[in-house]
Amino acid sequence: MTIQQQAYGLIDRLSEDSIQAVIQVMKRMLPNEAMKNEAEESAAVTDSAKMKAYLRIQELRKISSGYDISEDQRAAALDAKYGSLG
Repeated sequence: MTIQQQAYGLIDRLSEDSIQAVIQVMKRMLPNEAMKNEAEESAAVTDSAKMKAYLRIQELRKISSGYDISEDQRAAALDAKYGSLG
């Protein structure tokens, strides 16, 4: 049995929380360059998610601009939903 097979066998017996702890320890053991690449990949995903959210907000703003309600109707709806704040 190789060392990797032994490691896989041990990891299979761990709980999810314990596996997360092992992963954190392993990441600390990697060279800084590997961690830097992982951080860049994570940032790219985050930027992509931000852009999707921004585009969705813009889409919703266009849709909501078509609603024609008065200030009194808006205030009444907010009061009905959230009640009086003071």
